[in-house]
Amino acid sequence: MTRATFKELIATNDFTRHRHPLITRIEELLDGAKLITYTASPYHPLSSILIQDIPMFEDLLRSIEPTDNGVLMINSPGGDGDVAEKMLMMCRRRFPASFRVIVPDYAKSAATMIALGSDEILMGYLSELGPIDPQFRTAAYEPGTSARSLIDGLELIRNKVAGGDPIQLYYPLLSQIRPEMIARAESAINGAREYAEKWLKQYQLKHDQKQAESVSQWLSEGKTYKSHGKVIDVSECKNVLKLNVTEIDKHSELWDKVWELYCREVFFLMQNQGQGAAKLFENEKASLVLNVAIQVALPQRQQPQRPPPFSHRACGTASSATGEPSRWGQD
Repeated sequence: MTRATFKELIATNDFTRHRHPLITRIEELLDGAKLITYTASPYHPLSSILIQDIPMFEDLLRSIEPTDNGVLMINSPGGDGDVAEKMLMMCRRRFPASFRVIVPDYAKSAATMIALGSDEILMGYLSELGPIDPQFRTAAYEPGTSARSLIDGLELIRNKVAGGDPIQLYYPLLSQIRPEMIARAESAINGAREYAEKWLKQYQLKHDQKQAESVSQWLSEGKTYKSHGKVIDVSECKNVLKLNVTEIDKHSELWDKVWELYCREVFFLMQNQGQGAAKLFENEKASLVLNVAIQVALPQRQQPQRPPPFSHRACGTASSATGEPSRWGQD
């Protein structure tokens, strides 16, 4: 069987002619479960999971025929954990019998949190989840600072002082530490751990409560997985975390269709990045794109100040360094 390359896949890219047939075929391969997709643009700086996603996500759920079995194909770098939990709750209410998640490429951070609340995660050999340790940002475009690093930074100073370093040496650093940020960091880590434990005990690890507690701690505390971007592949999900994960055979028709649909959705977002395309929501009946326009305020250039015009009345007659009348200001 000859498989199309990415270039061949995207040569033409229309929802009705190309992506819709792929969605219906994937549904057939998944025993008739209804498929919805959430694809974040890798080309947009504000493609994370946000509260603005909810109206389109609900429209996506409302537009499919009532069913007890649903599948979410998600590709996202993460985002707001509270919104992720809301999206998970919406899916669980819409698909009470079975809710599965397909990860074609990556579902990191808050997107991993959605996967943890599913009955089953379907992954390819290249798919990845990630840690859910909380991150703090001071600006939209800046990389996040992990909650764990805030706590560990203070602990590092404490240990240095206990080891004999003069505390005065750390006054400049300590003056920059805000106590409320340390409290927020500890609260955020506890919240992420409680979130994961709650949903894992209900679904993925409902038959192994102790494992659910361990996995929740590993993923949320920033100690076992020290990098927020750490790749947690299908093998680690199955053999270390013991999640209910199925690896899609890379030679199967299901993987071919999932990968083609994912490539087409990403390319659609790339084609429309000029309009601010940040996310694409699709099912067998609808294709919805969320555009997020970015306005960048450029600093205004300072115009050089021109000297005021001289006049005889305003300036009188100036004297030069030689004592002779200056030519400035004379008629």
